[in-house]
Amino acid sequence: MNKAEVEKLLERYRNGLCTEDEKTLVESWHLSALRTKTSDLDHAELTDAKNQIWSAIEEETELKSTRKQLLWPKLAAAAVVLFFIGFVISNQLKKQLPDQQQTSKTTEKIIKPGGNKATLTLADGSKISLTDATNGIIAKQAGINITKTSKGELIYTVATQSASNHRKDVFNTIETPRGGQYQINLPDGTKVWLNAESALKYPAAFNEEERKVELKGEAYFEVAKLTDKNGMRVPFKVKSDIGAGRSQEVEVLGTHFNINAYNNEPSNKTTLLEGSVRIKNLQSNISQLLKPGQQSIINSSSPLVKVETIDAEEAVTWKDGYFSFNEENLETIMNKIARWYNVEIDYRGNKINKTFGGRISRFNSVNEVLDMLQTTGAVHFKIEERRILVMP
Repeated sequence: MNKAEVEKLLERYRNGLCTEDEKTLVESWHLSALRTKTSDLDHAELTDAKNQIWSAIEEETELKSTRKQLLWPKLAAAAVVLFFIGFVISNQLKKQLPDQQQTSKTTEKIIKPGGNKATLTLADGSKISLTDATNGIIAKQAGINITKTSKGELIYTVATQSASNHRKDVFNTIETPRGGQYQINLPDGTKVWLNAESALKYPAAFNEEERKVELKGEAYFEVAKLTDKNGMRVPFKVKSDIGAGRSQEVEVLGTHFNINAYNNEPSNKTTLLEGSVRIKNLQSNISQLLKPGQQSIINSSSPLVKVETIDAEEAVTWKDGYFSFNEENLETIMNKIARWYNVEIDYRGNKINKTFGGRISRFNSVNEVLDMLQTTGAVHFKIEERRILVMP
């Protein structure tokens, strides 16, 4: 085989145009040894392989006359070498990739957000999982139909005229778990959005004397206006009895507001968006009127009702599917994350005395929310199953 034939053969091989016999010939020049290597190739191995290949080509084709004569075949051989180096590396990556992907899924487990989940407890003690119940009427009591819709809503509607003479002791309770939320339309037309890990106790039907409900956790209310037979407005009251000097009662006539009353939060906060409400501290009986854009704060350190002017819309972004952190401390933020993603929080190292701001969809994975917080450089996270480690 002369120089020209070798050149053409190597070119056809590089372009994948060799016949089986030609391919066998080229690979007999020790290229097959490189292709079938199963271990990772370091620099020394690659250099040795190239030397062996070139030596074999030189001996086989007797192309040893001059440096000039050797130049082109060397380039051609180098091209073949690079082809097989790429082939081997590609094979190695393909073999390793499934294991690496599996490892990634384990160490960077994606934790998905919550959804429409709740349990309804009727007056007789029976429980209905709203998560699993089929859409349509799921119960009837005190002349009221209770209907579940496909949108994650629970609707109470008057079924008979006898509902106006209902018993005052017929109460229902709707509860959302960690990772759950739900909307309920009460018999008087009031709409309530329950956040995660919350509970609302309410009568199956309201009378013309009083509308009173009890809340633990967080809820957004759009209270419907209701008048008695004399045309007087019937007040709507929300009691949040969470103890430790943070219990309160909110009285409204027709308005939009949000209450945040979790046991593991330091204060009980009510934010007014529309209308007017009166906030009463049940420990001291001191009360305050709120105007739209104001927030009341009740905590154990004071018998007063503290009032601040804030961006009220920011306080209720959770209802519209967002986390909105407005210079909040890390513990408050992690409480929100724990409730919505149903995870445990474990703090490691020194306490992080820093506030954070930002907005992100509640329907992103928890990984994306944590990444946003990590961009500050002030905090780092590690996920272990359903536990989030928080570190400086």
